[in-house]
Order: sequence, then C-alpha cells, then structure tokens
Amino acid sequence: MTRSAREAAVTPERRAERTAYLASLLPAHVRERDEAAGGLLHALLEAVAGELAVVEDDLQRLYDAWFVETSPEWVVPYLGELVGVTGLPPDLGDAGPGRRAVVANTIAYRQRKGTVAVLEQVVRDVTGWPAMAVELYRLLATTTHVNHVRTDRPAWASLRSAADVELASPRLASGALTRTARTGEVRAVAPGPTGGRGRYGIPNVGVFVFGLQVYDAVAQPAHRDDDGVVTTWHTHPLGLDQPLFAPPAVEESVEHLAGEADLPVPLRPRRFLTALRAARAGQPGEPVPVAVRVEDGAPLAPDRIRVCGLEDLAPTDGWQVMVDVVTGRLHPYLDGAAGTPGALHVDHAYGAVADVGAGTQDRSGAHEDTLAADAFIGDTDRGGAAVLGVQSQVAVRSVPPPQAGEPDLEVSVADAVTTVADTWADPGSTGGTHVVSVGDSEEYAGVGIDVPAETRLVVVAASWRGRRLLSGDVEAPVPGVYSPEGLRPRVVGDVVVTGAAGSSVLLDGLVVSGDVVVRPGDLGSLTLGQCTVAGRVRVEADEAVGPEAANRGLTVTLRRSEVGGVDLAPTVPRLRITDGVVDPALAPTGPVEAVDAAGAHAAVAGTTLLGDLRCRVLELTSSVCDGVASVVDAQRGCTRYSYLGPGSRTPRRYRCVPPSDTTTTDAPSYVSTVPGSPSYAALAPSAPASIRRGGEDGAEMGVHHHLHRPGRIDAARRLVAPYVPAGLQIAMFGS
Repeated sequence: MTRSAREAAVTPERRAERTAYLASLLPAHVRERDEAAGGLLHALLEAVAGELAVVEDDLQRLYDAWFVETSPEWVVPYLGELVGVTGLPPDLGDAGPGRRAVVANTIAYRQRKGTVAVLEQVVRDVTGWPAMAVELYRLLATTTHVNHVRTDRPAWASLRSAADVELASPRLASGALTRTARTGEVRAVAPGPTGGRGRYGIPNVGVFVFGLQVYDAVAQPAHRDDDGVVTTWHTHPLGLDQPLFAPPAVEESVEHLAGEADLPVPLRPRRFLTALRAARAGQPGEPVPVAVRVEDGAPLAPDRIRVCGLEDLAPTDGWQVMVDVVTGRLHPYLDGAAGTPGALHVDHAYGAVADVGAGTQDRSGAHEDTLAADAFIGDTDRGGAAVLGVQSQVAVRSVPPPQAGEPDLEVSVADAVTTVADTWADPGSTGGTHVVSVGDSEEYAGVGIDVPAETRLVVVAASWRGRRLLSGDVEAPVPGVYSPEGLRPRVVGDVVVTGAAGSSVLLDGLVVSGDVVVRPGDLGSLTLGQCTVAGRVRVEADEAVGPEAANRGLTVTLRRSEVGGVDLAPTVPRLRITDGVVDPALAPTGPVEAVDAAGAHAAVAGTTLLGDLRCRVLELTSSVCDGVASVVDAQRGCTRYSYLGPGSRTPRRYRCVPPSDTTTTDAPSYVSTVPGSPSYAALAPSAPASIRRGGEDGAEMGVHHHLHRPGRIDAARRLVAPYVPAGLQIAMFGS
C-alpha cells in the first residue's frame, strides 16, 4: 500500500480521535487562545494527527508481522524461512488451507520427528484435509509366539465379525481402517492410479488423505416421495439417495492418532447402531448423529429410531422411524404399521468434495463475491462509488412467530415477492437492491418475479435478525445485513422471471426442483450462486413481440451451481459459468445437451459439462466438456487447459486434451456421476494425469479446479518427507 493510500485509509473518526489526543497534551490556556484566534493550531494538529495515525498503523502492522498467528498471509513464507521451512504450498486463499499452520507447528513437528502422529499432523496442516497414518508393516500376517498371540491382527477374516468386514471395505476409507492382516509384498510403494502397488510391505507407512467435507444439516425437512404404492422419505431435498455421515471429531493434540470418528467417512449402519444402543442404555459413547422429529413433535427417543436392516421395530406404540444411513432414506411407522406423517424433520450430516450447489455451508464470502460480480450496475456510478445500497428486505419463514430480534415475516417466497412488488408500485421506490431472505429450509411453491427497470431483486437463503446487545435488548435488523449459512430451502416448481431494462435477479443458496425460466422481456442480469436446479435454466424470447422483449442485453451467470442444463434464446448475448456442474441427468426429461446457447458468448471456467455444448463464441478454461462442443465462430475466443470430447469444433486450443479435433487421447473418469453422491462429478484417481493435472497451475480440470488438489498433495509429499522414520518408505493414498 502506497503512502497516499495509507493516508486515505485513515477514517475521519480516527483522525478526529488522534487530533483530540494531541490537543489534550497542550495546556488549557493554549487551546483557549487558539480557539479565540480562529483555530489555526487545531488545523495544524489535524494534519499532524493524520500522519500520526499512519505511523501508528504501520507500527501495529509491523508488530503483528512478528508473530505467525497475527501476521499477514504474505509474511508467512518469510517467517517459514526463519525456521527452515521451504517448499510451502501456494496460497489458495479461501479455496483451501493457509500456510500459517505449517510454519506455526514446525517446532512441534521436529520435537516429534520419526513418529506416526507427526506424519498425520503435517499432511493435515499442509492439505487442510483430515489424514490417517497407518504403519502398514504392522498389518502383515506373521507367525506369532504362542505366549503373545496377536488377536488384534488376524490373518484370516472372520465373516462372523461383520464390523471388521465393513471396516476392511476399500469404499469406506480406502482400506485405512482394516484390521485384517495381509501377506507381505516386496514391490515398492510407488505412486500409481490406485495409490501404490506394494502397499503391504515391511518398510511401508501409508498416509490416507480424505478430501471430503462434512456439513451439518439441522432441522432439514425430509423429501416425501410417493409413487402411489409406497411413501419414502429422503434426507436429500430432491429425493436423491445420499449416504449419511457423522461429523468428524476435532483432534486437539499432535499425539492423537486418527480413527474412524475423526475422519469424514460415510456412517456405517453398525456404527450408527452402536451409538444408538449406548444412548438407549444411558452409557457414554459417540453422540447419535441422526435425530428425527415427526410433524411438530420433539425429537424421537433413541429407542424409537431403528437401524434399517439391523433392527426390527420396538414393541411399543407411537411413531418409530427406520433410518437407512447408506441411502439416506427414512421409513416412518405408527403403532407398528407403515405411517404417513404430515412432515419429517431430520438433523443429520452429509458429505461433498466442495462447496458447490445449494447446501448448509457458510456462503458469506461466496455470496459477497457473487454480488460483486453481478452485471447489475444500479448500485454504483461510473467511478464504482456506491449510490444506492439495499433499499428493502423482506424475511420469509414458513412457521411464525419470529424468533427474538426477527422482523415481521412472510410465510412464502411468493408472498415476500408480492410485498416487495407492492413497494415498487411507488415510482420513488424502484432502483437499488431489494432482498428476500428465506430463513428456514422448508419447501415453498414456485414463484413468479417481475422486476422493474434499474432494480435488482436478491432471493437468498439466509437468516435475518437483529444483534443482541449486552443489555439484553435486540437491535432492529438492518436491510442488507444477513447470514447466508446453515439453510437449504427448496422451491417446488419453476422460478419464472421477467425484467425491464437494466433489471437484475440473483438467486443464492436455493434448491429448485423445476426450471428457472426467463420470459420475454429486457432483463439485464440473471445470476445463480451456489444453487441446485433439478431442471434447466431457460431463457425465452419472442421475436414477434418486438426487440424490446428479446432479452438482448441479458447476462446469465452461474457460480458454483449444479444445474440440469442451460437453454438460451439466440438473442441472449452472454453466458458465464464458473466452478459448477451442468449435468442433463439432473433433468432426465429435458434435452440431452448441457448448454444450448447458439447466440451467446460463453465464458466457462473450472466447470464440468456432462453433455454437449453449443454457443457462438467460446472461452473455455480449466474445464471438462465431456461431450461435443460446437462453436459457430471458431475464429474468436479460446480454449485452454481443458478437455474436449471427440468431434468438438472449437477455437484454437492451448494445452488442451486432445490438442486438436483430429486426434484421440485420454478421456476423463469419475468417482461418481450419480447426483447426490458425495463424490459427484469428482475425477477419479485413475483418471489420466493429463486431465487430473492438466488445468491451469497444474490443478485438475473441471468443477474442482479451484481446490488445487494435486498441488496440495505434492506439497504434502515434500514437507512430510523429512519426518519419515529412518529406513521406512511413505506413500499417500486418497485425494
């Protein structure tokens, strides 16, 4: 920051406070004479106070930079050099872990050098993911002394111990939790598509890395799926199968060795049963990771929650719920017979590779970035200065009354939009940004939105309440100050949007079971931020009405969203997709193309397209187009660091796979392409290196490019090498 910038950063309040401080150092009679003389001395003190504030701020920043806990991120590598740490991973910002923990814990690492625990901790700090170190040589089947039989390491797997068989499954934790001994291997633990060839050898130590994130979902309504014969309830808001998780425990010390409870792995039925039995008996144990409420009642007691496939119904009356943790399905029973309650609410946890799509994660930073990147210009002048902020905000909750500090509520999104539209009836109330905040995770009917000119409507999943003061009073909520986290509301049906010139609509954190449709009009911007749309994003234009209804100035933007497809009228000029997934499998009754935007200039970055792409001009970066890309104007635009399906006609390619449309080469493979899977659209470890590491900066192509997973693993391999016990070899498995 330059000196002029630092001086500009001194606020008037701080300048006045420093001026008052300097004035207080003068004798009272001097201040009185200066005031009588016109205040020239006071004006001089104001000028000096600004410089004093700049110097004080510089000193405070310098003092903060002395300590790794408070230093700016750019100082961390220099502090690392002081303790001999080199080869730190790149700064990933909000997308990944910082380098601060590695430098801060270096001394602790060296004090524990050569132990298994330090291998875990180094990899965890470098990658930001949970890790588990396993001394693989301890899992070798050996002949033991009859006086020291190793019963914890059987050479033969017992089918009677179902829990041990579950732990040995490679699908659970890549085999990290197995208790069954193996025969020895003499091949080296060389990195390979499956993580290494000679895993179980005498000198081998394995570090298993788990790149999944686990999210708590509290008071989430279960999705009811009634096929006319059987009623099934799903924890996924779209009725998809998804495995349940237990939130990993927080490891508080370096010496702690990770176990199943510390890892983001799917919840095993027998682990769930063990937690339930401990809760039923009132014994200490792992907290029950699933809670169910029937209609408006209290959470069911542990003896009324049963594990599907392992337990029968309890011999009692009232509601009971069978929980299938493998698929996330719920089966309610009333008095021993299948029942159909009015609603089920579930506290549970689910997993995903990244914060993509609607979810309960904290979206504050991403939401601010989405607002800043919106093409809407009504809130700023040409110099970028704020002109009109949030003009109004309406809160939505389906179950009033409001909580303490909450304003008056609407009970549906449609009612909230109507309330905002009523304010637009006054010509002086249009313009600026208006917010509809959905404050719970309930289901709401589809909604129609008609936005006047030069006005933006934001519909966001966020709680909005006033700040509680120390006196116990609660401040009134401030429009535009809300918390977008912990909620995942669902819109059942279509969201239909119409806008006048210069208008904008932004949807954030919503699950939409239908389509997002833009009707003929002159909408300026449509933005979806971290939304999941089971249908397609469609823009309609009616040339017969006239050019004013053709949406000729519309910019469609998708940021970290999952949608079933994009269909744009030929008059729509711009399409932007960033860090998302476009998969026609989400909308199985729609077209098979991922993107059909024949007249648009499409800018796609860090995105996985599981279908064909059509557009006029294409700018493709670090993406996977697992279909045929057809570009009308191949003389403009570019494709770089991306995969393109066979037969694609694109602009000139730069470091793409394949390098030209006449060659055949590697093709991507995925851990799962099933929506609802924790590893949905994630590249498999067996995917070709040209795709896993072919994105910009050596990262993977596709939706998870922003995680820089290969760079994290490479940095972990470099930094953990000095701590490997002498004579042993280390290999890393997993993400």
